[in-house]
Amino acid sequence: MSVNLVLFMVLIFLLWYFQQRKGVLTLITLAINLAMLFVMILCINIGFSPIFLTILTSILISANNLFNINGYNDSTKSAFISSTFVIFLMVLPILFVTSTLHLQGIPLEGLMEMDMYSLHIGVSFVDLSVAVLLMTVVAAINDIAISITSSMIEIKEKLPDLSLSEWKKSGLTVGKDVLGPTINTLIFAAIGSQFALLIWVFDLKYSLTQLVNSKLIVTEWVAIIFSGISIAITIPITIFLLTKQVND
Repeated sequence: MSVNLVLFMVLIFLLWYFQQRKGVLTLITLAINLAMLFVMILCINIGFSPIFLTILTSILISANNLFNINGYNDSTKSAFISSTFVIFLMVLPILFVTSTLHLQGIPLEGLMEMDMYSLHIGVSFVDLSVAVLLMTVVAAINDIAISITSSMIEIKEKLPDLSLSEWKKSGLTVGKDVLGPTINTLIFAAIGSQFALLIWVFDLKYSLTQLVNSKLIVTEWVAIIFSGISIAITIPITIFLLTKQVND
């Protein structure tokens, strides 16, 4: 029995133990998300626009994550609409920054291992970089949106006489509490995934100028910054949509 299979079985057991039916739904949702990503990659390889496909896939993944696991209700509807709005909102800034900073393509540190391969893949590297950055913000947006809406709905159920302004303040409080840990998670996930490479870069005694201009480093930090911006924007949008939807 392989280690991967053992780890997967442990994950299944923990999801079932703590979530029962919702744990099974989580696994099904993950499988559907992976299938959609696989289809997206195939379509990009055929010649479809990477940016268009990424936007479409991001919306479908958001719907799958929110509605399949949490059901169709006021909190998931508001979370989905706010997630979709933020995805569209971030397309142009990501495209502008990617083109301006020349983040497209493979970092210099990774080219040494790809000397034998052709880089003429028939797809714009700018579009691919935009697609990657868009995909990095989707999960974080979904998480913070559903966290805020679920908390606000529960607060309203427990305190039905709560005024609109106080209800909005409670949503902002939840958003502030979730924002910091979420950004920390993104930062440590990025550092952890590139830890060995970062050690190698520091071992080569890169100067500060080289570090700041390294595509490898800059791309990771730009992804974190955009994720943080997306999360911060999601908070007020989600609160506005939920309060408007419930009051209407």
